Amino acid sequence: MDQGKELNSPKVSVIIPVYNTEAYLEEAVRSIMNQTLKDIEIIIIDDGSTDNSLTVIKKLAMEDNRIKWLTQQNSGQSVARNIGIQNARGRYLYFMDSDDILDADALMVCSQTIIGKNLDFVFFDAVSFSEAGLIESDSSYKRTYLFREEDVLPGKEMLDRMLDHEIYRASACLNLIDAHFLNKIQLRFYPGILHEDELFTSVLYLYASRVACIHRDFYRRRIRSESIMSVKFSKRNIEGYLTVARELQQISETEQNEKATIHRLISYILNPAIYNSRNLSLKQRLWVVFECSRHHLLSYLRIKNVIVMLLPSLVMVKGLLKR
Repeated sequence: MDQGKELNSPKVSVIIPVYNTEAYLEEAVRSIMNQTLKDIEIIIIDDGSTDNSLTVIKKLAMEDNRIKWLTQQNSGQSVARNIGIQNARGRYLYFMDSDDILDADALMVCSQTIIGKNLDFVFFDAVSFSEAGLIESDSSYKRTYLFREEDVLPGKEMLDRMLDHEIYRASACLNLIDAHFLNKIQLRFYPGILHEDELFTSVLYLYASRVACIHRDFYRRRIRSESIMSVKFSKRNIEGYLTVARELQQISETEQNEKATIHRLISYILNPAIYNSRNLSLKQRLWVVFECSRHHLLSYLRIKNVIVMLLPSLVMVKGLLKR
């Protein structure tokens, strides 16, 4: 990197893809605008929104000259994030979702940690909330308790430990990442699929040599009925997971030292997806089996999950009879 350019660059580039989130967008962006770390740029990519999201973006950009906004035809979150990476000038990158909230001191604490420990990336936890408030019973995004804050470990070691406890989570929004490291490993988001974070974050851990965590719930995930994570499981969902599995398989062929971890990871990602495929049509369920067979993925699947997927009515009847 050119030294003069680095001196003039912001410390953190925050990348926010937006698609039809006008009701939540201002709160999300203001949580970034109000960060205690002021040396940031905010790159917002409108992914062809059909609501008033772009109007909200323009209004906020008039208030804060750190905001740069771009527009594209609807191409998906991966493409929007990749455009953000391409335009980012910061030493560190943070990916924010346009309907969630980040605690005000998150970027300050994370940037101090990543600099002080010379990390490839640092991660933290999240809590979920709805219109009614925090969802206290949700422990889905609690992983940092497995590690001491003073630990600096290879990402693969951390990944293995999270898989041991079945608490690995793939959200890209829970990491502050060194931009040089990201470019060195040439990591970008896979375009055109759902669940792109599963591949991106997995590769991030597999290739990182220096990773640490912060025992804070910096991120607040909004639970809403129309979000990608809440809508009914569809063929597009399983297509995304199968693509992730195939890409990880390819990596395992070239990275022999990570092969065992990658195989565990594929099984961890794929089995819940196969189980959730039980509500697809019979034709689609048979297609899933064919694709798993064609790409040598059947060995990663638990027989129970395959049976549930192929014979959901029979399994449901057996469950009722046991009551």
